[in-house]
Amino acid sequence: MDDLFQDNMLWPVRVVLTKRAGWSLWGGNTPDARDFLLPVGARYALFDTAEGLCEFLRRDRTSHVLADTFGWEGLRHGLRGRMPDVLDVAEFRFDRFAGWSPRYEGGGLVDCLDLIRDIGDQFGDDLLIGFGRRGGALRQLYDVLWGEAERVVKPERVAKAAQQAVARLEVLAKWNPRN
Repeated sequence: MDDLFQDNMLWPVRVVLTKRAGWSLWGGNTPDARDFLLPVGARYALFDTAEGLCEFLRRDRTSHVLADTFGWEGLRHGLRGRMPDVLDVAEFRFDRFAGWSPRYEGGGLVDCLDLIRDIGDQFGDDLLIGFGRRGGALRQLYDVLWGEAERVVKPERVAKAAQQAVARLEVLAKWNPRN
């Protein structure tokens, strides 16, 4: 990945939903150690191409949580006149996550759970926040993955919560916004 992103602690990410995949910007490294996806109003931005994301970032002058971070202006300045290398990016595979079952052995579960929590917190989404609370279905899965619990007690509840969380992420996505 291009040093431009690393130096500014803001990274392009690929979000794969059940029907469509897109690019966003993730990071922020705020003082309270929180990270965010690129917001557009009360939703998060996804672009069909990395080029579309970079073009949006070059022009973005709105006030939002990422615009207040350490690396925002450095990133925007560095994007002027060039397309950075975005081949080595984090990919959140919610298309796979939506089909979770106890036999699921694919990677990326913790990353998906973390991003669900981040988006829930960022946009104050009660449904996503609820899944991650102590006793919530997705929190149960998280605890198992981190070795804090032996097994998922009600796998059908976790599977349903995974589907509902991904459906909510699809609703919160704003595709190819203009600035």
